[in-house]
Amino acid sequence: MEYKLKNMSVEEKVGQLFQVGFSTPTVNGQVRDMIENYHVGGVIYFSRNIESPEQTAELSNQLQQIALSSGSKIPLFISADQEGGTVTRLAGATHFPGNMALGAANDQDLTTEVAESTASELKNLGINVNLAPVLDINNNPDNPLIGVRSFGGDPKLVAELGAAYIKGLQSGGVIATAKHFPGHGDTDTDSHLDLPIIKHPRSRLDQVELYPFKKAIQAGVDSIMTAHVYFPAIEKEEDIPATLSKSVLTDLLRNELKFEGLIITDCMEMKAIVNTFGTVEGAVKTIEAGSDTVLVSHSYQRQKNAIEAVIEAVKSGRISEKRIDASVKRILSLKAKRIILDQVDKADPAQINFKNHKKIAQKLAEKSLTLVKNENVFPLKNIKGKKMTIIDFEMGRVSLAENEGEKNNLFANYLNKEIINLDHIRLQKNAVLSFDDQQRIEASDLIIVCTYNATANRYQAELAEKLAENNNVLVLALRNPYDYQLIDKTQAFITTYDYSPAGQKAAADFILGKIKAKGKLPVSVDL
Repeated sequence: MEYKLKNMSVEEKVGQLFQVGFSTPTVNGQVRDMIENYHVGGVIYFSRNIESPEQTAELSNQLQQIALSSGSKIPLFISADQEGGTVTRLAGATHFPGNMALGAANDQDLTTEVAESTASELKNLGINVNLAPVLDINNNPDNPLIGVRSFGGDPKLVAELGAAYIKGLQSGGVIATAKHFPGHGDTDTDSHLDLPIIKHPRSRLDQVELYPFKKAIQAGVDSIMTAHVYFPAIEKEEDIPATLSKSVLTDLLRNELKFEGLIITDCMEMKAIVNTFGTVEGAVKTIEAGSDTVLVSHSYQRQKNAIEAVIEAVKSGRISEKRIDASVKRILSLKAKRIILDQVDKADPAQINFKNHKKIAQKLAEKSLTLVKNENVFPLKNIKGKKMTIIDFEMGRVSLAENEGEKNNLFANYLNKEIINLDHIRLQKNAVLSFDDQQRIEASDLIIVCTYNATANRYQAELAEKLAENNNVLVLALRNPYDYQLIDKTQAFITTYDYSPAGQKAAADFILGKIKAKGKLPVSVDL
């Protein structure tokens, strides 16, 4: 199917350059207005839009029907951040372990298999764009935004697994989006909150940050997402985020690296943009810089104002219509390539093989589970006769990009099925063990402390260390392998890299002696 540019108005063309979010799990008046009257090219789903596979498919079908009966009758890009691990938007979909688990498994075929399974679920829910994979190299342990969303700290590993993931998504008919160009890995600031700066020279950027993106381009990635990060080695004007930099997007990405696909911005309502140029002026500037798709995820008023500002910029001559046409051509070409018109409003979750995908998730979890330290604790003998105490903490979002953690400790549930003498203590933030808690854990053969980002919640590590003075203590890092840097005295340390159900089951099966821990740390966590 080919979509024609020649009969489109300026307003229809500009609308195609925008992808917007909305706040409900049903079609509301705001998103309908965006499609019918502002001619947006796409929508993005967050957890707020998702209740079940059946509801998601119905929502996708309705949105596409509105688009196909409006204006130029062009189908929508419908996107989601379905990265796996801590960024898993779709309720009812398979919760695959995330990128760092894939890095620990280091299996390209398995990575492709996970991506193919993800593509099958997305496509049958009416989602044709995955804003994944993350190709940032997490070489900064203090990075609050990327962390376990990265495959690891080695450029070659990230590049290889990224290319394998892209292959799996796109062979399944879903657009892959490599992010966050030119790299968000070596930052200690969350761009949702402020503008990060990476000061490395260009020679280092070529060898590290840019390397996975070069390989992704060679692998034929459909789309690349920009980073709201300032790179003085590339952009000479001070405090210009990559998203607004012609030097980054046109000179480097288009002209030097020869990327011919779609450039999409990260959300233009993140503080790195809002606190510098603002969403509305930022939308104009990012198109001037070379972006094809502007992502405005939340505010209806900002969405309208940004679209109207770009239309005005075209009509005033600030942005040429030729420049708009170049982006629209890329958008229409990619829609024709990836969106099958006679299937566009026929999403059907009954076509998804959830049972098989759950097996693949478990396979990944078992292959990635990593035993970092073991001082004569494992393998446990006479496991069913042991007294164990599990101590865990309330889990929450580490960054605004992430979902809330699992509310129930599935790990404890899995162990409870086979360990008769198992006690479970859940602590609130900064809480210490009460006298009653201390009495309960006396005479435990093994205390398992389930940390959740202890690097930012030091009390978790401090508790584990104190208990290890007189007890056998295993730390299970359910979120962050870098917790190991705070933990010296405990007798054992394992990590699942995230709180996915498959990862927690693998950890339980390891404790029970059913599987071995096969993963290898893909980042440096030296004490």
